[in-house]
Amino acid sequence: MSVEEIVEAVRVAASSKTPLAITGGGSKAHLGDAVEGRALTMDSYNGVISYEPTELVVTVRSGTSMDSLTQTLSGEGQCLPFEPPLLKGSTIGGVLACGLSGPARPFTGSARDYVLGMRLINGQAEDLSFGGEVMKNVAGYDVARLQVGAYGTLGVLLETSLKVLPIPEATLTVQREASSTDSLAELIELSRQPWPITGLFRQDKVDTIRLSGSESAVRSAAKSIGGQSIEGGDELWAELRDQSSEFFTHSSESLWRLSVPAHARMANLPGEVLYDWGGAQRWLRTSAPAQEIFSEAKALGGHAICYSAVTCENAGFQPLEPGIARLHARLRDSFDPHRLFNRGRFQPDVDS
Repeated sequence: MSVEEIVEAVRVAASSKTPLAITGGGSKAHLGDAVEGRALTMDSYNGVISYEPTELVVTVRSGTSMDSLTQTLSGEGQCLPFEPPLLKGSTIGGVLACGLSGPARPFTGSARDYVLGMRLINGQAEDLSFGGEVMKNVAGYDVARLQVGAYGTLGVLLETSLKVLPIPEATLTVQREASSTDSLAELIELSRQPWPITGLFRQDKVDTIRLSGSESAVRSAAKSIGGQSIEGGDELWAELRDQSSEFFTHSSESLWRLSVPAHARMANLPGEVLYDWGGAQRWLRTSAPAQEIFSEAKALGGHAICYSAVTCENAGFQPLEPGIARLHARLRDSFDPHRLFNRGRFQPDVDS
């Protein structure tokens, strides 16, 4: 598919007010509510446009698979520092549209932090570009980052320029027993230390810490932290990143992701919890109803989304506060006044 064909598809949809369901590999279609409209599949618009390893910048089409992009970068000893999930069929456009970041996010930054520039088609079939390929090019910089996490509701993402970084020289995973299952004070204190931590989660009564950097810095930090270094650390972190371990694939209960302050105590929900991001991201396996989970997340100062495509696919997103909903609607008015793109993904008062 060419840019001209994409523009024409949007132009025709705009003239007839026909909604478009933008898809890539379909690996994240279960997030949020079901989308209305004619499919606009972007996976054929793929490939690396430019890559300058010495400049630490790659520009890539949105339909490019995460597998191929990761291989291209690793061939030069580089990576996407925000550690996005490598789900089957996942594309870079889908990763950015959903704003997905992995275990390294609190320590290296989010997907949004590495976006330098973006090209997209808005709801009036206009071909727009924001930002560029260098940090100092700030024209349209924040507008490009605004698309990250918008779930494709503000435009059809065509191309993105991303900052990349070298793969760390050394990586070591350490585990130690938590002194308390109720308090997350240890995790919070660990995350504040001047050590090269790039991953920190608690499951059951075990804290797992990933250290990445120079060999000497990693060894020094591991000695200070204590515990036991483990084999197979890369596989462990990949399972957490891709939500593929037994904890995530348990089919009899719903799987929820809660983003809350790291110190928040989640005492009112039943189920098993995995604490990621040093406690700021909670993966919850539970049979509790959606409204109960939304209420608890709101009370803790955060939000929740259902990740299980089997048992809670109609739960959607947590209802927005009225003021935030109005801001969302105004953004949609600017980028997609006819609500062509991924209509239904968010709650009705935002999508209408």
